[in-house]
Amino acid sequence: MSARVSVTAIVASFSALLAISAGAALLNDKPSLKAAAPCEPGEDAKVAGLVPRNIALRQPMASAESASPFVETTFEPQHAAAVTPVSKSIEVAAAGATSGSGSDVAKADLPAPLWANFRDNFIADEGRVIDDGNGKISHSEGQGYGLLLAAFADDPVTFRRLWNWTVTELLIRDDGLAAWRWEPDADPHITDPNNATDGDILIAWALMEGATRFNEPEYRKAAGDIASAVYENATEDSAYGRIILPGVHGFRVDDRRDGPVVNLSYWVFPAFPALAKAAPQYDWDALRNSGIALMRATRFGKSDLPSDWISLSGEKPRPANGFPPTFAYNAIRIPLYAAWAQAGDRSDLAPYQAHWERAQPSTVDVMSGRAVQPLGGPGYAAVAGLVACALKDAPFPSSARSSLPDLYYPSALQALSVVAAQEAYSGCR
Repeated sequence: MSARVSVTAIVASFSALLAISAGAALLNDKPSLKAAAPCEPGEDAKVAGLVPRNIALRQPMASAESASPFVETTFEPQHAAAVTPVSKSIEVAAAGATSGSGSDVAKADLPAPLWANFRDNFIADEGRVIDDGNGKISHSEGQGYGLLLAAFADDPVTFRRLWNWTVTELLIRDDGLAAWRWEPDADPHITDPNNATDGDILIAWALMEGATRFNEPEYRKAAGDIASAVYENATEDSAYGRIILPGVHGFRVDDRRDGPVVNLSYWVFPAFPALAKAAPQYDWDALRNSGIALMRATRFGKSDLPSDWISLSGEKPRPANGFPPTFAYNAIRIPLYAAWAQAGDRSDLAPYQAHWERAQPSTVDVMSGRAVQPLGGPGYAAVAGLVACALKDAPFPSSARSSLPDLYYPSALQALSVVAAQEAYSGCR
């Protein structure tokens, strides 16, 4: 979502519809036309109808983007970047999960104008974050971002409101994870009980921040419970190490012919140090390392960029079947999280910087390298500014700090990028 953006065809066809009541596995990759997907004002309903309702996908997307009906594309492995064959586990030298972002580094604070913009425009009185570019629904990702920003803004009252609503409305699953999609006009409000693992990770991370900043042991206990549920239910071993599944249902080998399918933006690298403290019995370094391995293995086509949705079936990663083969509104968070946590090395951020030195951030067809849709506005510019800061010690752009987006998603990206620059790159503030 850019300033005045609308969600587009990131939400593409997925595998056959999971039975919501049973969380049944997907058996093939043909889309269910009965399903309803997130849709922003102006989005073509034919596109929005291609994603199963109970798949944990929160897809932000931009305004003015023309949403033509999506045509499923299958990618052959030879089009993907050459990587180590998946018959062997890949080992990555990386800093441990307990390094990087977390309470061991300087405390970062969210500037008051950015917090006021987010709080006043996107947090309802009852404590739900409103995704105004996505039909004014709420979701676990939004609650996670809201809680994080409230912690970074040292606002315990708003943090408590956000947490109370999250507990009451989303934390209703038996496994300790959050149902991902809540619609204000639906009855019941939960229209998809599947989880979205990035939302769960963000909530657990935010609770650890809140526990430290507000001296609330209750938050630390809840963070440990959610972090444990994430590791137990939404991660699994692979040739790339321990990977994060986007949701408990719908993404595994048994669910899809091209499974497992992952989304690299769900590797919230700066959260792992906090999760390692919340649930130290689990190997969070393994998740960090698999994310770095996958960043290096998914430089697709002429773009050298990852797609939003990635299949790990076959000998090489490739864009997942049934999704546009684009670097878009999900994947733009990959360099944000990697730069923040200093995950990997400078070369891992270089492909993003190469694109953004030539032009403003855009959605990109990863195979052709063609820019598809500009991502205008300060929210996306802030991510590019963070990457330039990390690679070139460039000053963080003043426009990305002072101009305020008018939609939830770019506002969250802007605020997070500013905090990341403070926390990880003091010379670029």
